[in-house]
Amino acid sequence: MSEPKLCEEGAVIRVVSAAVCATDVKIYKHGHFKIKDGESRILGHEIFGEIYEISDGFSDRFPAGTKVFVAPNIGCGKCNYCLVGKYNLCPDYDAFGITLDGALAEYMFIPARAFEQGNVMKVKENEDEVFTPLVEPLSTCVYNLNNISIKPGDKVLVFGAGFMGSLNALVAKHMGASFVAVVDPKRERLEKAKEIGIHYRLDPSVEDIKKVSWEITEGQGFDVVIVTAPLPEVQALSLEIVAKLGRVSFFAGLPKKSNFPSINTNLIHYNQLVLTGTTGADVEYYRRALEMFHHRDDLREDIKKLVTSVVTLEELPEAFERLTQGIELKVVVKTE
Repeated sequence: MSEPKLCEEGAVIRVVSAAVCATDVKIYKHGHFKIKDGESRILGHEIFGEIYEISDGFSDRFPAGTKVFVAPNIGCGKCNYCLVGKYNLCPDYDAFGITLDGALAEYMFIPARAFEQGNVMKVKENEDEVFTPLVEPLSTCVYNLNNISIKPGDKVLVFGAGFMGSLNALVAKHMGASFVAVVDPKRERLEKAKEIGIHYRLDPSVEDIKKVSWEITEGQGFDVVIVTAPLPEVQALSLEIVAKLGRVSFFAGLPKKSNFPSINTNLIHYNQLVLTGTTGADVEYYRRALEMFHHRDDLREDIKKLVTSVVTLEELPEAFERLTQGIELKVVVKTE
């Protein structure tokens, strides 16, 4: 790819590394409603790069050569959600890898409004140049766990041990959960969960999850249940294994053609449950996650264990195929 020229206000960054998200794979396979037929788009919204060229208005704070992490969603800046900093809830958002070209390339353009909204963040010296893009998914987990008020001593169960399920479980453990369980039918995912120190690994193909849940919580139920598997029956089951005064978070959305679950709302009423969900994260949580990634060596090293391949741009097509087949858990692309 030839070196790009800055044609409007903002910056061009040289991508140092990027990570591939399940959303990228979904867009690769099925498209996205914001990408019109016949329109091409460079994917990649988990971004770490270096300022290559920048407009005068931003060059004092971000001179050429500055290493940066970039949060992916840019709000319209005018709606009620944007006015309180919740760009992730903006109905008219732009996003790298969806409406704007993303990071699975040598260079990418960052518009001025991304700087103005705080999406572009300086990365501390000597930060890990391969794994810093993982701050993006980390932020969504920190945002989710804050939303359900995770606290030390909580008993936590996560449905799904893909990358995002494992990362939610891992962050809950590092935030002081007394024990964490994950549920997944794939043996290799459960093995990876064991490697990162998840206390219970449950296989729903051979275990009665409701029965086991009550056994390991000594009849109390889990304080927190997080659903990262896009399955309606799992959403319904989550209310049956959570403790009184417990919290349930639907972290994953269901496909549009799903049969949405019929849930027992009496469980919410009589057990005083909190049922909620999150989507993405706001800029505040990207900053929090970046600080955690830099300062929490133990957490960072555990997150790195979830990466199953580091590839070049030339190797990316084959890595995408492995991701679509479920062979890879997480892929990071190093551009150099």
